Amino acid sequence: MDVSNLLAAWPLAGPWQVSPLRGGTNNLVWRVETADGQSYVLRLSFDTTSIPRIRYEAALLHALTNKQPPFLLQLPLKANNGDIVIQFEEEAGIQALATLYPFLPGSPPDRNDYISASNAGSTLALLDIALATLPEINPPGGFQSLPTFGELARCHSLVPDPLAAVEQLPIDRDQSRQIRTLLTTVMETVPGLYAQLPQQLLHRDYDPGNILVDNQKVTAVLDFEFAGMDIRVLDLCVSLSWWPVNLMGTGKEWDLIDTFGTAYVTHFPLSQEELLAVPDVLRLRDATSLVHRIGRYFAGLETDARMQARVKHSLWREEWLSASQGTLLRHLLVWI
Repeated sequence: MDVSNLLAAWPLAGPWQVSPLRGGTNNLVWRVETADGQSYVLRLSFDTTSIPRIRYEAALLHALTNKQPPFLLQLPLKANNGDIVIQFEEEAGIQALATLYPFLPGSPPDRNDYISASNAGSTLALLDIALATLPEINPPGGFQSLPTFGELARCHSLVPDPLAAVEQLPIDRDQSRQIRTLLTTVMETVPGLYAQLPQQLLHRDYDPGNILVDNQKVTAVLDFEFAGMDIRVLDLCVSLSWWPVNLMGTGKEWDLIDTFGTAYVTHFPLSQEELLAVPDVLRLRDATSLVHRIGRYFAGLETDARMQARVKHSLWREEWLSASQGTLLRHLLVWI
């Protein structure tokens, strides 16, 4: 895709050099180098209903910036028309959105590096402290708060009944049974989790792909697309889902889990009740991610092969958690 023509919508010094970056599940991303030596990130989204959410995210980032956190945030830049979102028609006639951000220093961390993991845990704690103290952000017109992770029937508009949706996946009968069992278990735990555990505004997607580091220190936190109110232990659980993922099942995951978790709770103490809920919240995080991916599959945005791989991933995670839950709880309780 040639995105050069889009860049004229912003006050950038041309000519521009554009190169693709690794995008997220829902976006395409390019790095832009300008004639005066500045660097930017151009992000394209094909969900034109997301404009209110983008504006809410920008308002949240401005409020966080006022807290002067010890890391950078990627604030969208205003275009020539004064707006942060540019709507355009792609070559195939598809409507799309473009936003531009400063290119921030740093690179994705090595998720198996203990110093980076410790610093990332401390940074997440500082982020959650700041999020807990933000004033109420008035959402822009048309914005509806994102559902909590516990609202599985609202995770994706095409999956109002997650259990029924599993029957339509390209997986075998045994896998279907196992996934339905997993989702049923999660849905049964949700009322108790949300009735008993404290909630606050969270990032909800703090994985190694959404931070930047330099010399093992966190320089920036990215992608607040899924930020919203939820049970506060969820941010820790999202991170524990991804930092040790390459080591799970090897026996080597525990040092990394302890490193990240201890750094987090040192700055942002959690109650024993919250830590004991971590296994259930880990299952909830994966179930929510799976339901969202099912919605993408129904929308034609995922292939059969990718959907089958995602189901296997959930079953693999559940196998690890079932076998390791007692060990996990013993490690968690040492943190306090």
